[in-house]
Amino acid sequence: MTGFWRYFWMLYMLFFAVPFPMIIYYASTYGKESPDTAPWLALSWLALSVVLWALVLGRLARRWIVQPFIVKKNFARLAKAGVRKAGRILESKMLKTSSGGAEARKITFSFTNFAGTPITEDMELTDTQPALRRYENGKTITLLVDDTLRSIPVICLEDMKIGVKISRMLWLGITWCIITAAVIYYYQFSYLSENGGAGWRFLRFYHPLVLCPLILLAEIFFFTKLLRFIGGKPSDLLRTKYYGIRTDAEIVSANQTGTYINEQPQIRFELRFQDSSGRTHTATLKKVISLLDLGITKQSSIPVFYQKDHPEKIAFASDLED
Repeated sequence: MTGFWRYFWMLYMLFFAVPFPMIIYYASTYGKESPDTAPWLALSWLALSVVLWALVLGRLARRWIVQPFIVKKNFARLAKAGVRKAGRILESKMLKTSSGGAEARKITFSFTNFAGTPITEDMELTDTQPALRRYENGKTITLLVDDTLRSIPVICLEDMKIGVKISRMLWLGITWCIITAAVIYYYQFSYLSENGGAGWRFLRFYHPLVLCPLILLAEIFFFTKLLRFIGGKPSDLLRTKYYGIRTDAEIVSANQTGTYINEQPQIRFELRFQDSSGRTHTATLKKVISLLDLGITKQSSIPVFYQKDHPEKIAFASDLED
């Protein structure tokens, strides 16, 4: 899924998780129903609401505030225990130059994975010494790779220095505090405007205090499953890329499954290939194909990666090289 569609669907689902339930609630039931929910049930809805909002805010805190420090810790571990590999820069693109002369770059480089297969990766970095021209096309670099593939990142440059952007962390922290304050204020607003002298007995399942965080968590779960449905399980794809062997697979059949994502059809491929030992394997793979790329279903063969110990786990080479 491209960056544009990822953000589009995130905003789309956010609208239906927060503003939409509020619009429906205040346009239809607000002020028209007496607070007559049974006390035990109202307190149950209140407790459920608090737990759901805590899960939502906790997930945001982990992603925005805690995760950068986890990544920094993982970099430090990778610097000590990472497997060294030689790489070659295929493309180097300057993104911007800071006032201090440092250059933000995006590089594409190649190296051999743990099965001896050449693969490529992209990386964004800040070159604090551009005069040395260390990251130009054709330059050799030393990489550190996590052979367990258990944490992010799994690869970095040997001489890379990692830091946490204080300004970005500050803005994310302020944003999280604003969201948390808004949730607390909404509890207060709802209570003062709806209690009618009966406490929390105005709470119902469809009240935004309960429904909004429930929909948010459900959408997070759905969105995660959707990404896996489109592109496969990230951990499997990563292992296939870093431990996989490349070969050409014969396309035995390619048929539509009847599922469409953004009006793009999902295709079920049946593939046949020989492993490095000469044994023949048959595997199936589902992939959402752009209408402009449907011609690949007519090809006789297509490059794939397969895991030596689990040859049924395969991936299209194009999906691992994007």
